[in-house]
Amino acid sequence: MRILGHTSVRKRLATLAHQGVIGQSYVFFGPQGVGKSLCALEFAATLCGEENFEPTAEKPHPFDVMILRPETEVKRGVTKERSLSAEQSRDGIQFLSRFPVSGRYRVLIIEDAHRLSLSAQNVLLKTLEEPNPSAVILFVTHEIGSLLPTILSRVERVRFGFVPEALLREEGASFFPTVEQALPPFFFSLGRPGILIQASENTESFALTQQRLGTLFRLSTLSLKERLRLAEELALNVPETIRLLEWWLPGLHAQGVKLVERAKMQRFFGFLSDVEESRAILRTTQSNARLVLEKLFLSL
Repeated sequence: MRILGHTSVRKRLATLAHQGVIGQSYVFFGPQGVGKSLCALEFAATLCGEENFEPTAEKPHPFDVMILRPETEVKRGVTKERSLSAEQSRDGIQFLSRFPVSGRYRVLIIEDAHRLSLSAQNVLLKTLEEPNPSAVILFVTHEIGSLLPTILSRVERVRFGFVPEALLREEGASFFPTVEQALPPFFFSLGRPGILIQASENTESFALTQQRLGTLFRLSTLSLKERLRLAEELALNVPETIRLLEWWLPGLHAQGVKLVERAKMQRFFGFLSDVEESRAILRTTQSNARLVLEKLFLSL
């Protein structure tokens, strides 16, 4: 399985699997797009006795692995992510209740675990309190604070960080031979291998994403009408817009620290705080995305 970075974390997990020193549940947490889900799948495959597993369209994961992830839904032309329901948690528990087919364990991977509803988390809590010896649950999230304290107290934490820019350039160039020419250095500086994967596998879609990110960086030069139009466009796909804002933030910060005048720096970092607040609102509430973005874009 091709994964960029996280060598020490992956070695530690492999050692645990080979020695049989396994906890009943883990939370893989860290920034979005750094490779947590791939590392979780690699660990799960090792636990299931398929150490050299390579995902394919026909077999995306080992038989003894189940993956839960939020589904997207479109309402009135707006794309949003649905929460993971209690029923989905029960399906996962039912899967874990069966004996493994090949290895010693069955593994449930919950991607974007912060999207678990409160009832879904409570359903899982009982399993965490009375674990099945052959069952392992891997929570994967970039918002660990959204999980219940009672869940966090019962899981082992595995932290993931950004992948160093130098490593991304070196390994990314060989892993995706044409990506380095297609991507500006800025994207490598974000430390997120997921961006390289998206750029190489969905060229047309990523070109649009790159265009919109460039427009965000030119926000101060846009007219009132152009800002309102941009807010309208971005509000149509909330998950994608949340990612855009997350990528925009480090670039804005880099611009802000270059300012010399104190008054300008204070205003700029005030706007930076507004961007973070808007991202949090879009991520955690059902607020009208267009109104949130219009307010943000008009504040600069």
